[in-house]
Amino acid sequence: MTAGRTRPPGTSWRIVPLGPACLEDLTAFFAAFESSGSGNFFHPHPLDRAEAERLCARQGKDHYCLAYVDEAVAGYGMLRGWDEGYAEPSLGVALLPGFRGLGLGRKLTEHLHAEAARRGAASVRLKVYSSNRVARDLYAKLGYVFAPHADGVELGRLELAPALKVGILVQGLAHWAGGLDFLCGLINALLAAPSARHAELTVLLPSKPPRRWSKAHFKEIEDWLKGLLRRKHAAPRPAMESVRDRLAGFGPRLRLVEIGSDAAAHRAAAEELGLQVVFPCMRPGDFGPRCGVVGYLYDFQHRHLPAFFTRVERSRRDRRFRELLTGVDAVVVNARSVAGDIREFVPEGTAQVFTLPFAPITRREWLEARPDLIAKYGLTDPYLIVCNQFWEHKDHRTAFRAFARIAADHPGVKLVCTGSPLDSRSPAYFPSLQEELRRLGIADRVQILGLIPKRDQIELLKQAVALVQPTLFEGGPGGGAAYDAVGLDVPVILSDIAVNREVDCGKVTLFPAGDAEALAEKMRAALRAKPTRLEAAALLAQSQAKAEECGETIWRALMVARKA
Repeated sequence: MTAGRTRPPGTSWRIVPLGPACLEDLTAFFAAFESSGSGNFFHPHPLDRAEAERLCARQGKDHYCLAYVDEAVAGYGMLRGWDEGYAEPSLGVALLPGFRGLGLGRKLTEHLHAEAARRGAASVRLKVYSSNRVARDLYAKLGYVFAPHADGVELGRLELAPALKVGILVQGLAHWAGGLDFLCGLINALLAAPSARHAELTVLLPSKPPRRWSKAHFKEIEDWLKGLLRRKHAAPRPAMESVRDRLAGFGPRLRLVEIGSDAAAHRAAAEELGLQVVFPCMRPGDFGPRCGVVGYLYDFQHRHLPAFFTRVERSRRDRRFRELLTGVDAVVVNARSVAGDIREFVPEGTAQVFTLPFAPITRREWLEARPDLIAKYGLTDPYLIVCNQFWEHKDHRTAFRAFARIAADHPGVKLVCTGSPLDSRSPAYFPSLQEELRRLGIADRVQILGLIPKRDQIELLKQAVALVQPTLFEGGPGGGAAYDAVGLDVPVILSDIAVNREVDCGKVTLFPAGDAEALAEKMRAALRAKPTRLEAAALLAQSQAKAEECGETIWRALMVARKA
């Protein structure tokens, strides 16, 4: 390819981000640009081969590109400032003389505007010489507003598209502790995503009663009757006050709007607030003609463990998942395993599926030592910990049998369990576990704490030798407890089911699911190991990087739904 062509170009043009393959073209462009005398108006950095080598090899958030016309290099563009921590990037455009006056400057500038908006910038800025009338007139036509900056130089700013108005749905997730944790993880990721930096995030909190005789009203009646009949076997739901307080902890970027729990209230709120997209939607819903929807599909446990579900429950899940995957344009899932199940079990699905990466959270306040929170539990000896609800598929039985194998050799060690002991699907499960503890002779060595405050659980997890996660099924890698443990650099002993093998960071060791002897050996190894933990700064940096990656995935799903 050549630089500096003087004959009028044709209509074939393209814009290419800088990379190692662009080195010779960028070097040729800089040489031709300097020799043309155009450097008087454009000199953001040296225009030589050394700078070309640096730019083509760089890694970072800033964006640099070359424009080609009829396969000849014709222009150079840049958006920079993100790498230095600025939210508003600086834009720069340079064209070779033979390609000016043909509309390429506008095309290249509009490309940079689109790239800035895609990355979440609310505005861009540039500097232009007042004497450079052609460039200044172009920027003025594109909407830039100018202010004096220095002798002969003006500072121009352009507001890009208005911030995307995103509605965050609580319905279906905040009614159980693990769901609330997952929802908070999604919000944390979206807040961390550079592309979503200027998005307006509004939580629709269904704290008010539903409209009378609506589906939500009948669902409330159904839940009340189920609770009345099985009140001894249903895990308690988080109170709406605690949900509100937890969400308010994200700060002013997250707006909370309290609404009714029925579908009509959700649609009315979306239209009144001007929401452009909502997520995560557990089932297809009507939020108005101007609002896109991103669905969330949790897992296919009913297909893999059908014995835990009635025929009616399995049929209901199949119908709901099919309606979701054919009724919205984008769906997020928490694991590649779930995405694979979608292809197998709902091949007719039309929604674009986005798999969230494993993204453990490290909250700064969690790193603060709080011995007062765990003093009440009387734990002075070393302990392993299981943080799961006592549901049958969590497989506490294997953990208990493994611990029984090591108990005699480690008389000072306990096994601590947190989580509700109530399982509405299998009321006899927890009593059978208690009997198992007595049979194994370790009832006094296993401390079952029940459902405790989240911050207490985090402090217990921080002090544990390791988290034990023997689960037989999860919708996300390792389950919620593994996210917390990896975020705190606590060792994790994890069953080797397919979804758990997607955990890609942290001190994680796997054992064959259901194999008590193999788990016992992993417990022994954890007790022998010398405990080490990453520094707070390293944990926070890992969490931030993972959250950004997860948030950008969510953002791409939001963009698909919004455009549709």
